[in-house]
Amino acid sequence: MSKIVRKTMLVSALMASLYSLAAIAVQDQAIPDDAIGLSKTSVYDVPEPAVTEYGEADAGTVGKRAERSYMTAPPMIPHTTKDMLPIRQDFNLCKDCHVQPALIGEKITKGLPVPAPASHYVDVKEGQLYMGRWNCTQCHAPQAKVSPLVKNTFKKPGGK
Repeated sequence: MSKIVRKTMLVSALMASLYSLAAIAVQDQAIPDDAIGLSKTSVYDVPEPAVTEYGEADAGTVGKRAERSYMTAPPMIPHTTKDMLPIRQDFNLCKDCHVQPALIGEKITKGLPVPAPASHYVDVKEGQLYMGRWNCTQCHAPQAKVSPLVKNTFKKPGGK
């Protein structure tokens, strides 16, 4: 075995020993329960979940709609859905107000429902809804009165 190979093997063995000693030293340092995760409480605590309050405004009486989280995000439902759920393929009260193909592309007027977009139709001219989108709450969620858990740093295209 050449002198260079022996020297390389010796250096490798020494380095491995040093890394092993460092790993053993780190294992002796316990991480406190309140330093793990985002909650900053013990991992053994069983906290009560926060009660989420949703808007109780009836459909058609809603003022301001929630801002979208990102450009292509589905809009939030700004009114109560209490008596409208569960939505089924044969029972969908959302369609009664929001299937308005004549309003697509028109300025949204206060008090009128926001029309389902063209992407929700098989044929917009006929007003035939695509039944693969009958479950509205799969994408659209009721607006809740909550503070964000994490600050949104998203910026719209163009830096505004």
